[in-house]
Amino acid sequence: MDENRHFSDYLDPSLIQTDNGIFLSWKLLFAFVFLMVIVFFIWYLSSSKRRRHLYFYFNYFIYKLGFRPFISRKQISRVHVNEDYTPLVELIPHPRIIYNDETMEKPYLLRKSVAKRLFSVADNLPDGLSLKVYSTFRSKEKQNILWKETVNEIRKENPNLGTAEIINMAQYKTNDPKHTMGGHETGAAVDVALCTSNGEDLDFGTSYHERNSLTKTFSKNIKKEQFDNRKLLIKLMAKEGFINFPGEWWHFSYGDRVWSAYKGKRNGAIFDTAEKELDGVYSFVVKTIYFSNEH
Repeated sequence: MDENRHFSDYLDPSLIQTDNGIFLSWKLLFAFVFLMVIVFFIWYLSSSKRRRHLYFYFNYFIYKLGFRPFISRKQISRVHVNEDYTPLVELIPHPRIIYNDETMEKPYLLRKSVAKRLFSVADNLPDGLSLKVYSTFRSKEKQNILWKETVNEIRKENPNLGTAEIINMAQYKTNDPKHTMGGHETGAAVDVALCTSNGEDLDFGTSYHERNSLTKTFSKNIKKEQFDNRKLLIKLMAKEGFINFPGEWWHFSYGDRVWSAYKGKRNGAIFDTAEKELDGVYSFVVKTIYFSNEH
């Protein structure tokens, strides 16, 4: 064998597969797959229903990754509700629940399954603690009043703001009755705090319904003790399935649009507003019964 020749010189050229050929094949395969992905994406976005579906989960994951403090109100309002017509119940006394008469609308109402979960939270509180309830079901009439008060308060504090800006700020403090996200009007939301047996609230960094940035559940501008109290409240409520709205440390819900959105379920809500408007009059669309001792 000639020492100056390579062994491949003696092979049939047809048996030799070049690196360039392999590289070209992979480039074609990649281009084909990429083109198919683009075609699928265009097809997927051609449907407004699928676009809304995608936007919802995009908002949810952006929130879960910590890039946004809340899920968009617009996306929450688009959560689909499969109403199961669980009745509202009038709450009864409980040895470890204190109802705050000054802030609650009478009668005290919640959906029956939500009331049971709330009572279960109270049954399993650490020694020496009670549950103070600040708000349960809120009627459409009451919500309209609260909305107007909030808008007027913001307008007085910020006289240079335009109407659109004022409305936007108000939506982060309470529900706009025209664009509801569910909440108290469903009978599935409850505002609560932990307190001592004599009714003194633990230190949560703000008072109930205080209007400033410290009310955000995970505010970084509160003391460790205050943050620990918030975490304890969330832990106790979460054991019974409640979800906290991160804009208000005291607000929890089960089964409404907010609950469904923060669980990442676009079609998971089971409670819509308990009242509907007909000819300018609000009427209940679910039954109201007295909560028995069977809880």
